[in-house]
This record gives sequence, structure tokens and C-alpha cells, in this order.
Amino acid sequence: MTTTNNYTMALWPTRVMCLEMDPASAGLHNPDLIDLVMSGCARQKTRVVRELRLYEFEEVDHGAVRWLVGEVRQAAALYAGFDSPEGIRVALRGVQINHGQHINTHTEARESDLAVAYWPSGNPDKIGTSVSENGDEWAPTFVLEDPSRHLSDLRLPFETRHSVNICPRPGLMAIYPAHLPHNFHPHQGTVPFIHIVAQVRFPWPKDYFRS
Repeated sequence: MTTTNNYTMALWPTRVMCLEMDPASAGLHNPDLIDLVMSGCARQKTRVVRELRLYEFEEVDHGAVRWLVGEVRQAAALYAGFDSPEGIRVALRGVQINHGQHINTHTEARESDLAVAYWPSGNPDKIGTSVSENGDEWAPTFVLEDPSRHLSDLRLPFETRHSVNICPRPGLMAIYPAHLPHNFHPHQGTVPFIHIVAQVRFPWPKDYFRS
């Protein structure tokens, strides 16, 4: 084949942002968040066998929950480039993952524009280290998967499935598009791991979808 010019470009500019909350603030609120999720899951009747879920966690009247909602709104505005978090809506779901349990690959696209994961538990010794590594006995590995294909679609020989592993730790927040597939490896620890999901809706500017 004879050509004069060749161009190759990447077409999947998906961004993921990881933020570590101020240790003093996170350390103050994380124990309460853990207790609230675990006690709420214990009271709630659920048929989910892989993990215990606490829905509408944002409605719990507690300072730790209000702190987290505020932090999520600010992080969402920062990620999206909004000038202010005003009008950003946040729903929270608390999840308790016990030993040997996992979460299958899924997306949050039906419930939100942006997904945010916050972890009040995990290995405190990991704070300040690289987030792109496997979990440990404190926390299961959180996996963000390649968004360029449905899991069942065929791929060309060079299109390998790419995923990024994140090691949760106290005070770490991951922000990513709601359409991004993600999962949790089986939890190897004996102490339950607490995972809080924030489903974010943006106040889209007028005529945004026409641009």
C-alpha cells in the first residue's frame, strides 16, 4: 500500500480524578460514616447477596453526611470545570462489603452524569501513596475498565481490554464519568469494607446538548 500521509489519533479522552481529603477533616468524619453505613445496612432489609446497600444515605441527618455531600459537590464542580457547585445534585449510597464478597462490573449511567466513589475505610498507611495499585487485606481492589467497548463486543487484535486498579484508603475520592464500567475484586479482609457511591446530576447550561 502506498500512502502520502498517515495519522493515528486517540479517541477516548476519558479522565479520572482522584482526590485525597484533608486528613484532619476526613479523620474526624470517617468513623461516623463507617458507623452510619454499617448500622443502616444492619437495619435495612435487602436481597443483595454480594454486599449490603444503604440507599438515600444523603438524607441521613448527620454532620458527617453533610460534610461528604459538600465535598462531593465541590469535587464534581472541579472535575467538570464548573465555576460553582450551585445546582449540583448528589445522591449517596452506602455499601458494606464483607469478606469474600465482590461487586460485578457495572456503570452508573442510568442514575447519574458523574460517579464519585468515597472510601472512609481502608489501610491508613496507604494515604499519600500511589492510588494505581492493587488493594490489600484492608480494602478490595477497585477497578476502572476500558469504556471504549461493551464487554461483549469483539475487539481488533490490538484492542486489548485496559483497566486501572485503585487501592482504596481512608479519605480517598475517585471521580469519573458515570458511563465508565467499574468493579470490586473480592474482599480479602475480615473487617467489613465501607464504600460510598455518590451519583451526581449536573445543572446543564441552556442549549448545552445542541453544542
